[in-house]
Amino acid sequence: MFERHGFVFKPHASPSLGSEQIALWTLEVPADARGERHQVDKEEVFHVLSGRVTVHGRDAGPGDTVIVPPHTEFELVGGPATVLVATSVGITGLIGDQRLAPPWAQ
Repeated sequence: MFERHGFVFKPHASPSLGSEQIALWTLEVPADARGERHQVDKEEVFHVLSGRVTVHGRDAGPGDTVIVPPHTEFELVGGPATVLVATSVGITGLIGDQRLAPPWAQ
């Protein structure tokens, strides 16, 4: 489990958990959250399990899925919510000029 700015990341599939191609985690979004504006180098898929969030400008509730293309700046806001997130192994993010290899996807 990992925490960043109030968001809690719970990995389910990643190289450290035996997956060779897919990284999968649940994201616990706190109430009235505003995630860091960032971009990643791989497509990310956000599937809302509970609550409401806005991802890449799209409002999403339980059962909704939002796909964010690679190299697209976005943020996640809203909550409280639980979101299932999937991407490809090896993803890296860019927050401002800081490159990040998310530990929950490694």
